[in-house]
Amino acid sequence: MRKYLNRKNISLFFYNLLPIFGVIYWGWKPILIIMLYVTETLLIGILHVIYMMALFFMNRNNPEAVNLKRENEGVKGGCLIPFFIFHFGFFVVVQMVVFFGFNPGKEGPAELLQTMITGTYKYALITLFVIKITEMISEFLWDPTVHLKLPDDVMFQPYGRIFVQQFMVILGGWFVMIGDKNFMGYLIILVIAKSFFDIYFANLNRKMLLDLFRKNNIQE
Repeated sequence: MRKYLNRKNISLFFYNLLPIFGVIYWGWKPILIIMLYVTETLLIGILHVIYMMALFFMNRNNPEAVNLKRENEGVKGGCLIPFFIFHFGFFVVVQMVVFFGFNPGKEGPAELLQTMITGTYKYALITLFVIKITEMISEFLWDPTVHLKLPDDVMFQPYGRIFVQQFMVILGGWFVMIGDKNFMGYLIILVIAKSFFDIYFANLNRKMLLDLFRKNNIQE
């Protein structure tokens, strides 16, 4: 149980509670909560590109990192960054297409985005940004294995959460079509499900890195 209650997972759980807080105290609209999940996907992707670039330029000439025995034999190193941008971008486009397919209103992308940036929804995005930036800085400062990591080792880390986000957008869209009356009950179910899978994939990513280090006889 302790492995699920680490600092990163607790901050992630409290972030996931923000939509419930927003509905109760700020009157957030269901459709914009779903838009929030789409925007979260985009923000995670942008920050992960920065993370991959930092690891590449920091460790590309480090023999300890380069000589680790890895299973992937395809695209490697810095080439993974543009590949990730294209591949991850495809998921973002799919999410946006699905989202606007469920959007019953007349608001276009520009209007919804402006509402999110200027309204109280921005607090959720700022919170996510602060959490992710803090995690990234903490890793570079205090993770004893950060000098061993390359883009190869972290490229797929966001994908678990992306599949969760796809689920949130699709299921949340159905709830929006049902109507606002019972949305709070549906939202609580969504938040619980999202928190569970977010934490599960976060621990899975950590386990995969630990397995890589163990195979190379490296202790964290």
